[in-house]
Amino acid sequence: MVSDAVYRDPSRSVEDRVGDLLSRMTLEEKAAQTAAPFGSAVDVHTPPEAGWGTVVASLSTLDLPPREAAKRGNELQRKHVEGTRLGIPVLIAEEALVGLKVRDATTFPDAIAQAATWEPEIVEQMGRTIGRQMVALGVRQALSPLADVARDPRWGRVEETYGEDPYLVGNMATAFVRGLQNAVGGVPVIATLKHFLGYSASEGGRNTEPAHLGPREVREIHALPFEMAIRAGGASAVMPSYNDIDGVPVTGSGQYLGKLLREDLGFDGHVISDLGAVNQLYTKHGTAEGTPAALAQALRAGVDADLDNRVSAAQVAEAIRSGLLSEADLDRAVAAVLRAKFRLGLFDTPYADLDLVPETLDAPGERALARTIAEKSVILLKNDPVDGTNLLPLSPDVGTIAVIGPNADRALGQLGNYSYQVLDSMVRRFAHAADPLAKPEDVAELAGKTGADDVSLLVESVPVVTFLEGIRARVGRDTAVLFEQGCGIATDDRSGFDAAVRAATAAEVAVVVVGDQAGITAFGTVGEGLDSATCALPGVQRELVEAIVATGTPTVVVLSHGRAFVLDWMADSVPAIVSSFFGGEEAGSAAAAVLFGDVNPAGRLPIALLGSVGAAPVPYWRNQQPFAYVDGSTAAVFPFGHGLSYTSFAYRDLAVEALDVPTDGVVRLAFTVENTGDRDGEEVVQVYGRDVVGRTVRPARVLVAFRRIPLAAGAAARVTVEVPASMFALWDEPDGWVVEPGEVRFVIGSSSTDARLRHAVTLVGDEVRLGGDRALFSTTTVQDAATAVDEFEDATRPPALHGTLVPITADSTVRECLDHPLAGPALLELLGGLDEDALAAAFGVSLTQMVTYSAGRFTQPMLDDLLVKANPRAGAAEA
Repeated sequence: MVSDAVYRDPSRSVEDRVGDLLSRMTLEEKAAQTAAPFGSAVDVHTPPEAGWGTVVASLSTLDLPPREAAKRGNELQRKHVEGTRLGIPVLIAEEALVGLKVRDATTFPDAIAQAATWEPEIVEQMGRTIGRQMVALGVRQALSPLADVARDPRWGRVEETYGEDPYLVGNMATAFVRGLQNAVGGVPVIATLKHFLGYSASEGGRNTEPAHLGPREVREIHALPFEMAIRAGGASAVMPSYNDIDGVPVTGSGQYLGKLLREDLGFDGHVISDLGAVNQLYTKHGTAEGTPAALAQALRAGVDADLDNRVSAAQVAEAIRSGLLSEADLDRAVAAVLRAKFRLGLFDTPYADLDLVPETLDAPGERALARTIAEKSVILLKNDPVDGTNLLPLSPDVGTIAVIGPNADRALGQLGNYSYQVLDSMVRRFAHAADPLAKPEDVAELAGKTGADDVSLLVESVPVVTFLEGIRARVGRDTAVLFEQGCGIATDDRSGFDAAVRAATAAEVAVVVVGDQAGITAFGTVGEGLDSATCALPGVQRELVEAIVATGTPTVVVLSHGRAFVLDWMADSVPAIVSSFFGGEEAGSAAAAVLFGDVNPAGRLPIALLGSVGAAPVPYWRNQQPFAYVDGSTAAVFPFGHGLSYTSFAYRDLAVEALDVPTDGVVRLAFTVENTGDRDGEEVVQVYGRDVVGRTVRPARVLVAFRRIPLAAGAAARVTVEVPASMFALWDEPDGWVVEPGEVRFVIGSSSTDARLRHAVTLVGDEVRLGGDRALFSTTTVQDAATAVDEFEDATRPPALHGTLVPITADSTVRECLDHPLAGPALLELLGGLDEDALAAAFGVSLTQMVTYSAGRFTQPMLDDLLVKANPRAGAAEA
């Protein structure tokens, strides 16, 4: 090792150090930096002479307490720093989506549950917690978070996403990245955005299958969250996806990894492949002939590190020697890896300080945060009255509760697939089956057992509070809690039904906990490689729920799940339904707090729950028009953004700063939200926008702002929202991002279908073509309504009339009527506050025809009244 080399000098620039080190490296040493072996398949603690660039899962697979794991990590690092010719440190990476995936680290709620909080601030706080834990153990790269936009509930990895809306996904991913990468001052760590790009739009919802996407959907939907997290969050790494887009595999595409990612989105970090994805260019996609050719294609395209179950350094060197890959392309990739290490300070401070490693990474404060996120993620989907009173919250005086269901008292039934407990239990079970020294009877016992009910906890880690434990801890001594499992997750065994029915019959209320088991390719009903054809409750769980409801005992269903189930049957028969998604280590405590009213639920759906899986994919912005199949509807049973509360909220006093806003300006709206109930609560205000006319087809409604707001009973808040006009930019090749003049409509409410306030503004001026610096986020501020002052125009009054309005007549179409500033609101009011999107099928029908066809819902007197309201000047003249 050369001690006085430029690359050893921390006072020199990163680029100087990278260039100097690169000039000193042999081909084998360069190739070694592109290798990222996976710890459960490769003995990463025994590196070769040239070392490795990155190691993944080197600590999680040890199953050691934090301090012991950090010690082993330091030993691995020492072998690189002190045992290789140039002393290049290794980059230690682990998964971190639901917490750092090592033993004794906090297990937070799954990503889809994090998204259900609709609170990026608390996700950022979680990211900071994970980042601190990483630094303590010497882990400097997290292979998280996902910025995939969930397109199809059949896809098993929906649980790892932040939902179906790109703006919500982008906000959550940005918050995670910002928190994690800035957790410890002076000690940077890397967040890895995945999976770039279009992975979640796979054909049929099948994992790794092709995505059929045009350039507009790529830019406007799938690339947007990545761009938000890169530009605003500063994400330092990206992982490409397994899929191909229109025949082009992303992992081998310079178009996506070079032009789009680096040039257009401004990314300057390093790219690490998904596990085995590079070799799939040969084995799956067939765009490369052999492994060396696949590596050459990926490195040329922009991949810097090859994550694999085997070490690929020798094949990279072979690709250079055989002429498949130029040394310049290899140098580009190696420079990216080295640049990341210099930016992290690994050359100067490579080791974790063992004295600072805590005994546990799940201290009381960290558990409290896990519980808070779980509580905030709980969604009250339905809460109907029983004997005149809403079933929830449950009375603390209840005498007997029956807790029933396969996920009621099973820790693995409430944890995400990338949690340490789930993933490493699976790894160990597979390892037992492959162990050549295993006893024959053990191998026989494991043979063929890879189903959801075959999984068992095989690793030690943090305590997990189940739903049964949470309820028992919450109720008083005078409450009897009965428990019956009833059935398994995915089997057809109904032998436990009778006992479950007896327990429900003997109780005053039944809490039935059903849902999923997370897994990866096996041992689950949801997760990576576990896609669904039906999105139904697995096994005989539906029959169990129906059997309990049939007893007549008031029934609450708690869903502990990762998949967006089809729940039309449940919505028709069960009085109260709660979604916990996978709520992590404190899911049981959080659910109990909501069930008994200690916490007023305010979670909101980040993905709709449909009435028919055949309708998928139907994102909410295409779900506003209730078209139907001959044997089913596309409508959502519970729509995007939906969630109930134990209190009520009213929206009023909408005001706008200006009716005309420049195409390069900002739309400013203000409105008041009031807690009109008798309980403190939180409301998630949601603002949706629609570009009415565009050169390309525009979505019917897209989320442009949201905010979770705590309000005491009787309190009101004044909410001001600033939406840059650039958020309505459309992608149009070859012009790029374009903001067009024209009308933009806003809908404000508590879900994508619950419209409380509406207003329209007009973007005026010339078309604006935007670059990479366009505004991607809106701004929402909240003030006490009693003291807030704004000077916006009152939007609740009829709008100022600009010149002469086109008269509305009986022959005007419904669309013309809705577009009219006076007739539109009047028609919706006459129809009982109906959402205008519900009239989509009648847009081309005349008002007279609507009277004829509406079967009495819209009558001739109502039409006469409408015409008077729509034409006030004409009415005055006639009088």
